[in-house]
Amino acid sequence: MDGIIVVRKEKEWTSFDVTKKLRSILHEKKIGHTGTLDPMAEGVLVVCAGTATKLVDAIAGTEKVYVAGMKLGITTDTEDTTGTVLSDKEVNVSEEDIREAVKSFIGSYDQIPPMYSAKKINGQKLYDLARQGKTVERKPNRITIHDIKILSIDIPYVQMEVTCSKGTYIRTLCKDIGEKLGTGAAMSSLIRTRVGQYDIGESHTISEIASMEEKGELISIMKPPIFVPEPAVVSFGKFDGSHLGHQLIFDNMFRIAKTKHLKTAILTFSQNPESLFTGIKKNSISSSDEHLTRLRNLGFDYVFSYPVNKDTMKVPAEHFLRDILVEGMHAKDIVVGTDCSFGHKAQGNAALLTELQNKYGYEAHVIKKRQILDEDGNAREISSTYIREEIQKGNVKLAADLLGRHVALSGTVIYGKQIGTRVLGFPTANMLPKDGKLVPSPGVYVTRVLVGQNLYKGMTNVGTNPTVADDNPMDIETHIIGFKGDLYGKKIRVEFIDRLRDQQKFPSLEDLKKQLQKDVWSAANYPMDL
Repeated sequence: MDGIIVVRKEKEWTSFDVTKKLRSILHEKKIGHTGTLDPMAEGVLVVCAGTATKLVDAIAGTEKVYVAGMKLGITTDTEDTTGTVLSDKEVNVSEEDIREAVKSFIGSYDQIPPMYSAKKINGQKLYDLARQGKTVERKPNRITIHDIKILSIDIPYVQMEVTCSKGTYIRTLCKDIGEKLGTGAAMSSLIRTRVGQYDIGESHTISEIASMEEKGELISIMKPPIFVPEPAVVSFGKFDGSHLGHQLIFDNMFRIAKTKHLKTAILTFSQNPESLFTGIKKNSISSSDEHLTRLRNLGFDYVFSYPVNKDTMKVPAEHFLRDILVEGMHAKDIVVGTDCSFGHKAQGNAALLTELQNKYGYEAHVIKKRQILDEDGNAREISSTYIREEIQKGNVKLAADLLGRHVALSGTVIYGKQIGTRVLGFPTANMLPKDGKLVPSPGVYVTRVLVGQNLYKGMTNVGTNPTVADDNPMDIETHIIGFKGDLYGKKIRVEFIDRLRDQQKFPSLEDLKKQLQKDVWSAANYPMDL
């Protein structure tokens, strides 16, 4: 099971106890938490499961908020009230003294980790050494206290809310405040109320999580493995083909990010939501791997694939916006096309996105689609649907104009019937397209072929070879002009440059051979860059 769960750790539980129990509840071996909480502490423990474990470091690096209790007048070996008291003195300070001392710690300072901590030195955890009565030198960590609010003072007790950076020990902060006051101090209680965007209000105890699992309701609290730790410009959609229409959205994202000094984050979908409900799988311009690789190569800081299944498709539009885009992806600007849709039954649209921008603190940017004149001279919006239609017609040249690059197929060369080599005298490289990949309609095409690091002109036939037999399966076979060598088992990339002709059934193999000679000549003399 992949996802993020916001656990409310209870007192006496260790962080290890929580992850161990969740492995059993979720039936998932890969579990990791994003920041240790001591047994005496309670509150938010963000846990990542499955593929979400790759986000552990990113989430752990975000700011955290604690409500801490501090007792003045004592010091202990653990820096909290569970430890052995080392000193106990009367507290003779005023509330104003306390407020000034606490306020002085706002900002960055070098904090020495406590001996009773999980930090390792030379492979040994400090608390293991401390329990052996050993004390070792610890290098200070540069930490930042973003804010401290005094919630109550009832001397010798102080309660405060601390917003701080990764690596901050609240126990040590209490000790340091006590030293500043000259009274000594130890932490008396600790509740972590927030980690990054994950708040205690959305947390659940282990018993609650176990109960939800039994009822089959885990999906309601399991967040997709999507997390951006920094404010970002965000867009979402299938983006099939990443065509010139999409590029207009991408260009606006990069422009906004540069102006506002934000990161860029893209959320695409693991499959076409329509296919999920109709049961009819639509082939895509790009395979899943090609799609994600292309988006990453465009220069986005973060690229995520949203899992499309019957459970995630039930998420209400506003919840998707709030939980995934705003909280998960840290969206400060959201850029979409006029036809965007999201949430259960596609109830979310550009209008809703604009309507809710003030409520959730982002700015919506709705981009009009690019248009092009079609074959009949009519203005038509550039869309993935339009491009798929043209590829299915074999209009690869127009499809390339809409994509901003050539339609291409990549795959491993397989053994065919070797009719091209043995019967027709034209050796060909046969390949199978990746599952779900859209293939141009049957016909003969001028192609450009990438073999290793070298480019060649090619002539590619997509079809069933009706001249050879009536019951042949669909084949994609390419004659690579000027290439000599064995390609079986090797990967090649075939780019479709132009269509030469439709698939034909010739009177004889000799007639087919003559036509292929003409096709190869046309491909060899077709102007293209290599």
